[in-house]
Amino acid sequence: MKKTKIILLILIAFSIAFSFIPSATPQIGTYTFHGASGNEKTLVVRTANNASLEIVFGPGYVGVLETAFGVGALQVGAKKKSLVTDVNFTYKEDLTFLGLGIYDATRYNTSNWGWTLDSFASNPDTTGDLVTSLYNPVNLTQIVQALWIALTMDVTIQNGAAYFAQLPTSVAQYLGAIVWEPKWENVGNTVVHNAVLGDFGILPTLAFFTYFHNCTETWTYDSTYGSWIGYKIVANSTTIYEFSIELTTAAEIPGFELSVLTVTSLSATVVLIFVIMKKKNKII
Repeated sequence: MKKTKIILLILIAFSIAFSFIPSATPQIGTYTFHGASGNEKTLVVRTANNASLEIVFGPGYVGVLETAFGVGALQVGAKKKSLVTDVNFTYKEDLTFLGLGIYDATRYNTSNWGWTLDSFASNPDTTGDLVTSLYNPVNLTQIVQALWIALTMDVTIQNGAAYFAQLPTSVAQYLGAIVWEPKWENVGNTVVHNAVLGDFGILPTLAFFTYFHNCTETWTYDSTYGSWIGYKIVANSTTIYEFSIELTTAAEIPGFELSVLTVTSLSATVVLIFVIMKKKNKII
């Protein structure tokens, strides 16, 4: 293997979930973000068929799924909660140190409670967890393509996880403007991944895992507010894993959430960042 001249930096973004009253709806260009300090959201595991998950992800399925979603994510009835503590609708995502640009974005500062079958503690498990969302889906595509140039990859939820926690509206239009990797597509306000036996996925640790069986993963966003509100895995026409937002009242508005890295309800998302040393426009 060649002496590496690429430095890998890992930016970890912890999973977030919040429900909110859309009091602020700033817009830059075509798209509009929603949310406010004090917004809160709870996710709940609806289905977790461990036997089927082992068939899809292999004998190490627990490690794969808990690395992606967080410890405790395989327990039916488990819940996790996130609270927005601050929102900056005019944030600038500065990636010039990677040879890229400065991008218009919204940044959410959050506190988070991990998966539990008990009542949530008074104090969160983590604080100061930041979520960044880009206003322009073309920028999202360009960033992912640049960061994953070594694998010549287009966008997936897994390799662009840091930017898929919360989307602006119109969700369908935003997702439709992204250049997706083969077997990934948007269908309205959802992102669908049709994984096939032998395909690989990417974990927050930057480790790769293998799909041992065909399956379909779906990430669902609220079409009105851009909230990431659900994730599920279907194999052999049966839902084998699912979590989604829990609304405490009929009037409550779905919120958003981060981690999407492999999905969701997640616990931590990672953005793989290549510090590129260029020579005549080549990575060396």
